[in-house]
Amino acid sequence: MASVEEFKKVIEDLFAKAIEKEPSIKSWNKVYQFAVKDGPKFYVEIKDGAINVVEGEHPRPIATLTTDSETLKKILSGELDAMKAFMTRKIAITGNVFDTMNLKKLIDLGTGKA
Repeated sequence: MASVEEFKKVIEDLFAKAIEKEPSIKSWNKVYQFAVKDGPKFYVEIKDGAINVVEGEHPRPIATLTTDSETLKKILSGELDAMKAFMTRKIAITGNVFDTMNLKKLIDLGTGKA
């Protein structure tokens, strides 16, 4: 099981790499909730040109992504495509499913897949 701190470091690194390739990401104002079945609940807030990964639940996220820690690790490392994980039901999304494509874009840019 991964901790919020482990996910935080990976997500912050992805963000740093993604904004080098796509500076417009810094203008986003988005919050994504993660519910890790065998791990922590945390949210990712992209606002004012920065990214914050916070343990706990956000009152109004754009979307909530539910998965297990192994699947999330694979998605964040680029080993598993997020769309494929969604289509094979390894990740469930509630809320604005379409806006999670922006999160996929950030991950793809950060892992060099885009």
